[in-house]
Amino acid sequence: MPPDSGGVLFVHAHPDDECVGSGGSIARLVAEGVRVDLVTCTDGAEGEVHDPSLDPDEARPRLAAIRTAELACSLDALGGGAIRHHMLGYRDSGMMGTDANDHPDAFWQADLEVATRSLIEIVREARPAAIVSYDERGNYGHPDHINAARIARDAYTGLAG
Repeated sequence: MPPDSGGVLFVHAHPDDECVGSGGSIARLVAEGVRVDLVTCTDGAEGEVHDPSLDPDEARPRLAAIRTAELACSLDALGGGAIRHHMLGYRDSGMMGTDANDHPDAFWQADLEVATRSLIEIVREARPAAIVSYDERGNYGHPDHINAARIARDAYTGLAG
């Protein structure tokens, strides 16, 4: 993709999805001089603790802050300051059927028209040539991935019309 093509906007659900799901693509695009925008929809507060240096019981209450720090490291590793990052500000919804799904700030409880309008504003500013997100099942059924895919699709179709 030529550097002046308009760039790529990635819409991910949680901090860490950018490196797990599309890190290689993001790093390559940045290395090629292509504009990369990353939207992170949630704070990652319901994620799992895999870091062996952390006590899961101690880390869980501050997991959103841990994920924010990890995301900053990821953005630096993938793009060295070149990635334009946008947070939508929702709370992680956890997996389907958990109590976290019912939290009023959870992305699964969000008004998707409002979330889509927020994303549309980012798309208007970024003017990407492509938007990358998940399939309609969120790749594996996580509610936040499903909603990220929904708002990415709705923003695209809303702007295309």
